[in-house]
Amino acid sequence: MDTRLAAAPVVLDLARALDGVLVGLYVGGSLATGDYHPGISDIDAVALLDRSPTLATRAMLIETHGRLVRDAEGGSALHCVYVPDDDTVDPAHKHWTWAFGELYRRPLSGIARAELLADPVVVVGPPPSDWLPPMDVVDIAEAARAELAGYWTQALRKQAIWLQDLYVDLGLMVLARADATIREGRLITKAEALGRMATLGVPASLVAEVAQRRNGEQVDLDDGQRQRRAAYVRQFLTGEVARLLTASVRSASE
Repeated sequence: MDTRLAAAPVVLDLARALDGVLVGLYVGGSLATGDYHPGISDIDAVALLDRSPTLATRAMLIETHGRLVRDAEGGSALHCVYVPDDDTVDPAHKHWTWAFGELYRRPLSGIARAELLADPVVVVGPPPSDWLPPMDVVDIAEAARAELAGYWTQALRKQAIWLQDLYVDLGLMVLARADATIREGRLITKAEALGRMATLGVPASLVAEVAQRRNGEQVDLDDGQRQRRAAYVRQFLTGEVARLLTASVRSASE
């Protein structure tokens, strides 16, 4: 057994529950990089199946994940994309995914694919390099660019969500990680991203605030502080995302 699974035994619970259904089960993200914080980090799993989930299989997945959320430590943090083994190539194709308490369809993103090709936790099955197309540094940079141009550009249009700690922390993390990926062609951990924020111009007080929450500490803000932080972070990220999207296009043409 991969020793990294000791921090998230719920993954083994999922593997046992889906025995006979899985071709493979893998984990990327913070658990794979050694940056996993129980109770704070998500668990980013990918299951390889021999066919697209039928209605009956989807009902079983909902029941299984619901039980893990109720009964298993880390069950609510466990997200899993279910990918048929004959549909692994197109990163835009949507797959059934359990996340945030529901089963819905979304793509297996380019960054998730790159993480699986780097140093994944292989719970069972063939290595991801056997069933995922290879990615070079240009592919990985374009995957980061796609996330900025898609989800995060849309998120920056929504003023109210930036009052939430979740979006502030995740937005700044994504920016720092995307900066490394687009400009240097490499994936970095959230811990590395935290250390990189200051070099991008994030104020030290805001970096410290993000670090405190990542360590499980509560940071109290009054309404005025939350409003000012939201306005600053949204404006800052809007400018930085525009910079990285331009840098990405320029790099690809060189």
